Amino acid sequence: MFGENAFKGVKGMPAQETRELAVEKRMAVMLAPQTLLFLAGLVWLIVGASLVVKGGDILTWNPSWLLLALLVGVAKAYFILDKIARRNVQRLQSCSEPMFIWHMYVGRTWVIIAVMIVLGRVLRLPKVPPQLSGFFSLAVGLGLVLASRLLWQGWRRGRKGEV
Repeated sequence: MFGENAFKGVKGMPAQETRELAVEKRMAVMLAPQTLLFLAGLVWLIVGASLVVKGGDILTWNPSWLLLALLVGVAKAYFILDKIARRNVQRLQSCSEPMFIWHMYVGRTWVIIAVMIVLGRVLRLPKVPPQLSGFFSLAVGLGLVLASRLLWQGWRRGRKGEV
């Protein structure tokens, strides 16, 4: 599609690297780090809220499972997800150049997201008790909602120039 000379003038980069960069730029949106921080908070809030509703719906008639899921969700937020959120805020606030949207999270966070999605699918299998599915949905969802507060605080500080 592109001739060999089509990319020669880009700051001395080899044609192949320049061609790959051009394809990457056409296929992805680059956003300011502050915008990525907003999106990261929004994703955690929306996904978390939907999981809380789903899990709460399943556990409504089982108060002991409901209480246990709430306690585990709070613990998950404070001991696991807060650490991830703080690192993400620091990383994004230390950047000044626009980045591709998939840089909203680091690779390890994307792996955790993939594992949680797979776990969610497994918990929907017919042989899995609904209480177990509701428990994990509510615990993970509450953890995400609570930890998203750090992403929102970081975003708000960045908007005010307090970074």
